[in-house]
Amino acid sequence: PAQPAASAPATRARIGLVDSGVDGSHPALAGLSIRRFGCDGRVVPAVHGTAVASLLAGSAEGFRGAQPGAALYAADIFCGGAGGNFGALALALDWLARERVPVVNISLVGAKSLLLTGLVRAMNERGYLLVAAVGNDGPAAPPLFPAAYPEVIGVTAVDLRDRVIAEACRGPHVAFAAPGAEMLAAVPGGGYGPVRGTSFATPIVAGLLAEGFERPDRQIADAARARLAAQAVDLGPRGPDDTYG
Repeated sequence: PAQPAASAPATRARIGLVDSGVDGSHPALAGLSIRRFGCDGRVVPAVHGTAVASLLAGSAEGFRGAQPGAALYAADIFCGGAGGNFGALALALDWLARERVPVVNISLVGAKSLLLTGLVRAMNERGYLLVAAVGNDGPAAPPLFPAAYPEVIGVTAVDLRDRVIAEACRGPHVAFAAPGAEMLAAVPGGGYGPVRGTSFATPIVAGLLAEGFERPDRQIADAARARLAAQAVDLGPRGPDDTYG
């Protein structure tokens, strides 16, 4: 599984986050550069978005995200409500493409969308890396999108014993596994709370892929993915498999 190095230095990587709102005042996030999109300019901190942001780029005493100090481009597509539809996701991806943010973390799942198909393909061809949670609907669930698009890097979650969590989806779209259980992440207002799920493994993979990746570029994107694959431990059956990637 892909895991952040404890001694990883701060970087100036730029990472996109499509999620719910981020509490930028949290001690683990207070030093970050955060550019925001959505909600008509309102900041609506939420538990999920704050946790994922901290695992992506947070840094505090006793806590470190996968790419500490990275600049976050945070698109809130929930705005404190149910929200989160694929139309809002498409608008967020369009913004991130215009800002030329090379790596994008997406912890949102749903059915296949014609609206997204062309956009995802175009971003992939132009050298963006889209990294998405495979979902927590269980091993018998059908593939969930956007992780199931062939152009997207699907991420599953393992526990401290490197066992896939029981609720994780399976399938050929699983590319990497990373820690996603028995760990803590930032919560709005300060402090840390337990998290579990593929949503929280995804920022670890996205953060590692973002290292040294300053702008969208197809060759750099391919090299980043190959580098992470070479560093990863091969869990499960030898070679790629539907459980661990």
